[in-house]
Amino acid sequence: MSDGIYCINFYGILFKVEEKSGIISKITFVDHCAFQNNAKLNFSIKEYWKGNTSALKYHVPAFCSKFMPIFKEVQKIPYGKVSSYGGISSTVFGDKRYARLVGAAMRNNPLPIIIPCHRVVKSNGEIGGFSGGIDNKIKMLKLEKVGLQNGCIGKEYFINC
Repeated sequence: MSDGIYCINFYGILFKVEEKSGIISKITFVDHCAFQNNAKLNFSIKEYWKGNTSALKYHVPAFCSKFMPIFKEVQKIPYGKVSSYGGISSTVFGDKRYARLVGAAMRNNPLPIIIPCHRVVKSNGEIGGFSGGIDNKIKMLKLEKVGLQNGCIGKEYFINC
């Protein structure tokens, strides 16, 4: 991998990936791509997403450091499972009342997929928000075989609430 900005087609969801010296610094959802594809990077992102954490090197920008404990907890959510905003809040802060802070961290996530914010949902099983659009969040959860019925996720997919 080399320095550049690449278009990644992630199962029909388009991302712009910024990379320098082989380290990913930012991933952004896009509607179309006018920049080059990188097949090796595309493969590595898919491998990372499936659980091969050694497939990628990345850096979380300094402006997001206040969210680092939340990001680290979200990275523990396994493929095919979800957690709630309140569940992440309870684990990180010992109190569900910081769920909105977890939501703010997810909105400011510079590395979707690496920090899998699509796996964070409302405790009642509703999807919640997503910076890449609700349709993409649903698509990503379905790719992971997370069951949705009437727009809600079953409790059997939760690792904590």
